[in-house]
Amino acid sequence: MKRLTFTVLSATLALAAACSSGSDAHAPAISGGGASNARAGDAGQSSGGDTQVGGRASGGKSNTSDEAGQGGIGNAAGASGEAGAFGEGGAAGLEPGVVVVVPPSACSESAKWKAPSPLTGIAGNGEERLLSITADELDILFVRDGSVLLAHRTKASGDFGATSEVSVPAGYDVVAGAALSPDGKELVLVAKTGQAFAALTRASRSATFSAAADESPFYAINQRAIQTMEHYAAPVLAPNGESLVYTGFTPEPEQGFPEGVEGVSRVYESRWVSGSWQMPESISEGFFDGTTAARPLASGLSSDSRTLFYFDEGTMKQAARFRDRPDAPLNVLIDLGHREGAVPNAGCDTLYYTADGDVVTETN
Repeated sequence: MKRLTFTVLSATLALAAACSSGSDAHAPAISGGGASNARAGDAGQSSGGDTQVGGRASGGKSNTSDEAGQGGIGNAAGASGEAGAFGEGGAAGLEPGVVVVVPPSACSESAKWKAPSPLTGIAGNGEERLLSITADELDILFVRDGSVLLAHRTKASGDFGATSEVSVPAGYDVVAGAALSPDGKELVLVAKTGQAFAALTRASRSATFSAAADESPFYAINQRAIQTMEHYAAPVLAPNGESLVYTGFTPEPEQGFPEGVEGVSRVYESRWVSGSWQMPESISEGFFDGTTAARPLASGLSSDSRTLFYFDEGTMKQAARFRDRPDAPLNVLIDLGHREGAVPNAGCDTLYYTADGDVVTETN
């Protein structure tokens, strides 16, 4: 990768204004050209600590879009050991001394999460676990005592209406996670085999999901699972409609492998192009890879795709990782404690997560 030789003006990563609304005018469903995507005792803990050693100066995977001249900002990782948010060297047609401002991220690295409370109308009626919530906060998917339930509300400040049960087709379940599209009209499921994604669709947010699961948009990803023998989990659809993030892992080796050998677990990102999901790229490699027994399970993605939320089975804690732009390395780590499965809203001033068998909401 070419290296950049310009000076960078660092912008404070402040909280962006919330962009929730009560209408259906949001990013399209995944089949129409886009896709969306804890414990109460630790609530109130600041998320501003535990930044990864090396921060933005750490080494990272090269970015082909930089070499093509896209954007002109450069790879946020730079070369290992170099100071600053970006590396050095000339690229993207920029002259030395050009100042490039890094705009504020939708999510703040110094957010102070406080005042957690059970989500009204959802929590408290049994043992609940959050699966997915749209970035506009209008549709929520969760499990209650083994049943997969869906609820809707007309505005983010209102209460959710009556729940309806989602009929999950044979061959699929939500044990490995599930994801709603940004408009709430599609639902991504994981096959029981762990080696395929598929989607259910519906005509509107008040309609029932289809009975048949469609694997065709995921053909490339599903074929890759067969070829690599990876299994999939924790799908997350980006609110901007451009990417699908998920965890892929290699199951425990068969008998005959050396003792102590474990499979690798990585977080991947696939782009939506021309009606289908493309071959993915790892966004965790070299930063937060896991093993079969300790996976980084994706749970949410910010509205600008610059912050990934995931649950780390190795530490049994929730984490958030930040990057300077959607195609840069996620090299800044923030510890979110026991906010398991945290998902941000569009403005990233509210988190939804699971705590002590309830779906909880917390504000910044």
